[in-house]
Amino acid sequence: MNIKNLFFISAMLILMVACGPSTKVTGSWTRLDHEPVSYEQVVVLGIAPNSTNRRIFEDQVETRLEEKGYPVIAALDLLPPNAAVGTISREIVRDIFIAADVDAVFTMSLRHMEDTRRYVPGSSYYMPYYYNVPFYDYYGGFNNYYYSPGYYAGSLQIFLEANFFDFKTGELLWSAQTKTTDVSSINKMAVEFAEVIVADFVRQNVLPAPEKK
Repeated sequence: MNIKNLFFISAMLILMVACGPSTKVTGSWTRLDHEPVSYEQVVVLGIAPNSTNRRIFEDQVETRLEEKGYPVIAALDLLPPNAAVGTISREIVRDIFIAADVDAVFTMSLRHMEDTRRYVPGSSYYMPYYYNVPFYDYYGGFNNYYYSPGYYAGSLQIFLEANFFDFKTGELLWSAQTKTTDVSSINKMAVEFAEVIVADFVRQNVLPAPEKK
């Protein structure tokens, strides 16, 4: 296999990995004595200091839960537009949820980040231009240096947590954590998070399956 084909195959493998999902559920827990019961109003609440990013995640999770038939509403449809950690107290949030007859809360929050990125400088290596021909074909030719560009090794990993609470009793009924290794786009991250976290929520039978209309 020549160098050109090897580079091509390597590039294709990297592209295939890059195109795959970068968010996975790393752990999931459901209350042992939990018996699935129906709720009338489930609010999807992102707990974050940035209201814009919070809205993106709430919308994605709300959309997928709605598609499954669950009665959900995004918290920012109830709270002020700039509501975020540090701008609105939990007492105000509680009172707004009570007034809206919320009986369950689906929360999302950042647990921690792990940044292992480091820059690996580029390097060059020598390879004869005519490395497989005899002297008389090589004469008049020249030698080449092949350059390998620098790159970043490691990754920035984001760990998010989702919880489902009974609002009236305050009991935690389900919890799951995800790990994201590609944070190049907040929208892509939100889409993948919503897909895997809602899939786990349904699989764990936290709520009764909605009746098909």
